[in-house]
Amino acid sequence: MRVSNLFALVLAVSLVASCASEPPETTTAEPASAPAETEVLPADGPDEEVAPPEWEQPTSPTDQELCKVLDGQSEAARQAFEGFSVGGERARGNIGFPLSPQTLPVRGESNFIAVMVAFDDAPPSDKTPQGYLQQQVTTMEEWADFWSQGKLDLNFQVVDEWITLPVDHKDYPVNRDLSFKERQGNANTIIQMIGESLPDDLNYDDLDGVLAYWSPGIDYFEGDLGLQGNEGVALPFPGGAKEVFFWSGNEWWYRNEGQLTADIRAEHTWSFWLYLMLDSMGLHNHGPGNGWPTALQTLQIPASGEFSGAINGWDEFKLGWTDDDQVHCMAPADLEEPSRFILGSREVLGGDKRLGVVPFEGEGAVVIESRRPVGWSEMWNSDRSGLLVYFVDTHLEADRVDSFTQGGCGTSEEQKKWAYYLYKDGFTGDCRNWYEAFVQPGDTLTFRDITITLVHSAESSDYVEVTRQS
Repeated sequence: MRVSNLFALVLAVSLVASCASEPPETTTAEPASAPAETEVLPADGPDEEVAPPEWEQPTSPTDQELCKVLDGQSEAARQAFEGFSVGGERARGNIGFPLSPQTLPVRGESNFIAVMVAFDDAPPSDKTPQGYLQQQVTTMEEWADFWSQGKLDLNFQVVDEWITLPVDHKDYPVNRDLSFKERQGNANTIIQMIGESLPDDLNYDDLDGVLAYWSPGIDYFEGDLGLQGNEGVALPFPGGAKEVFFWSGNEWWYRNEGQLTADIRAEHTWSFWLYLMLDSMGLHNHGPGNGWPTALQTLQIPASGEFSGAINGWDEFKLGWTDDDQVHCMAPADLEEPSRFILGSREVLGGDKRLGVVPFEGEGAVVIESRRPVGWSEMWNSDRSGLLVYFVDTHLEADRVDSFTQGGCGTSEEQKKWAYYLYKDGFTGDCRNWYEAFVQPGDTLTFRDITITLVHSAESSDYVEVTRQS
């Protein structure tokens, strides 16, 4: 696996342009009730020479189908694209199962075009398609192969020269002070110009989408220029008109701001584009931990030098990229005896168990991940290790998933989150610090009558015990 390694500069960024800045919070997590007694080995870390327990990997105590918690929307809304009207109400997109309808493939072969686009009033930079863009899409292809475990094959055709549209971009502003109709109309016009300008020697058969990288100076594109591919807007490609996914970034990605230069942002075009594509694959972004460097769905560039290119474990499960037998499913009713299992780090390919899930029918699920500062999370500090545990609210009562929620400190009526991190028992730290969500060896975490104990951490796996209090 090759992961982009161009991230040497320490940054101080809390959210990318598609998210809101995280204002100071004053709340802290409430201490949980006392956990049930359990035998815990002395606290240790993955770098210490402590012998692991002599456990055999068990079968899942609950059939994995029960961990595919049904989304709380109506059946009609579950089958609708996010944002479509169902019975006079907006479908919010599925948080639980099944995966929401998609405009991009999640399995098998795919066909995308990546192109660099300039304008008369925003000429090309010195970046080149082969010297810059090819590296970005190659990382995207490797990302999909790793996280889908070979189930999705992303394929990109890179246009080998800049395309310069013979117009001034300022004549087609996509600015926030315009009405949606006007700014989307301008965006559609530019998108269709790009489709018409693409070379005729590309493969347009079964084309899934086009991603565009702009020249610097596109100051009048305050918003993204994008189409999910289901709006009824066809692109006039050389091989014939076709409706497909199209997306690009806005001017934020091309400006210099102190240490956060345009070149630094450019190094993360790959993660930003994947973040956009996941939305069209039927997922929600911005959680758990919106603005935290735990996954590219919550942050697409480094924050204080830390970054992870992972995908949330729950979403990997929903996409069908995690095999059922890699999910350790534990319904509370099936925990008459403690369930002990070995959970592999998500940053390591494959493994017997990639996810722990405790389903709460009609409510949601507790999700358990093992994480390590390696591979796609190699930009983490070396002590970022252990379990990350979060609750997925499959019955969230909201007509949309808010993209401006803050990272930690649970959920509330004012900050309804589709997923949020849980904290270890007796937690007294600052829930705004993302790294304080880690559960480390010897820690317990209690949610209702379920207690999760991290018994031992090995180099690339965690020994986990889950019990139900009587």
